[in-house]
Amino acid sequence: MKSLLLVVAAFLVLGAAPGAGGAPAPSRIAFALEGGSGPSADLTSLFTVRPDGTGLRRLTVPPTLQALGGDSGPAWGPHGRRIVFERNLPYWGSDRMRLMSFSPDGRRIAFTRVERSTTPPGAGLFTVDRSGRHVRPLLSGGIDLSAGWSPDGRTIAFSRLASPDRPLAEATLYLADANGTNVRQLGPAPVRGVSPSWSPDGKRLAFVSFVDGNDPPCDAASCPPSGELYVVRADGSGLTRLTRSRADDEHPSWSPDGRRLAYSSGFSQRRQGHLRWLMVMPANGGRAVRVGRFAGVLDPSWSPAGVR
Repeated sequence: MKSLLLVVAAFLVLGAAPGAGGAPAPSRIAFALEGGSGPSADLTSLFTVRPDGTGLRRLTVPPTLQALGGDSGPAWGPHGRRIVFERNLPYWGSDRMRLMSFSPDGRRIAFTRVERSTTPPGAGLFTVDRSGRHVRPLLSGGIDLSAGWSPDGRTIAFSRLASPDRPLAEATLYLADANGTNVRQLGPAPVRGVSPSWSPDGKRLAFVSFVDGNDPPCDAASCPPSGELYVVRADGSGLTRLTRSRADDEHPSWSPDGRRLAYSSGFSQRRQGHLRWLMVMPANGGRAVRVGRFAGVLDPSWSPAGVR
């Protein structure tokens, strides 16, 4: 486990600076970008961009000559000086680390370990310190995905499937104390969703739900479901749908002031529509705006304030 994690999870060390005077503090959005057309189309690298679409900056070049895998799932450290991400290369075996999250104090990282080499395949939540040591299982009892630490560091939100043969639309949001105890469903009624993301004040969660069945026509043997963005209060009340399109809306991430959400939106097949764009919309709902003019965006993650 230890050696595998050191290979798959990697850090970038970045700079951060406060805003000047009374101007809003700067920030950036990190994301993975697919390689485009040609032999590198399936290889992903990490980029950042300002929320207004300027200042596109490439962060990583995966060390491979194969056009598969790459870098994805960036997650910012609490001060915007580090990014942890997954590096997924074909010759590293079948088990993977996915959807990482820094603790608010920056000392530990929560992640999903996807075990494809087991029968049946499994997925569980673990934590590790930022130097890649002291790996600890956090939760067991189902197929547990996409952990997110609350801003006060006391609670972890995650998604749980009862078994690997159940559809992703049945994933349900849960909460647990930061040490993995006191596991409970989010709210009295099940809230179906994945990729929970805490608002900066810890009062709400944005997430992706597949229950609407708002999928575009698919002429392939199978197509992934299209998600819609929702927000809900941390006690499970106030469930609100934000997006209504046939595009797959994924991976919401809050702006530092809690007023906006970044996410990816697009289609898995070109005949269905455009590839995934980076989008920003008001956190209470409203008109979404495309950021930049690139396509193939995965796993957006909005930085803390002060990242230039």
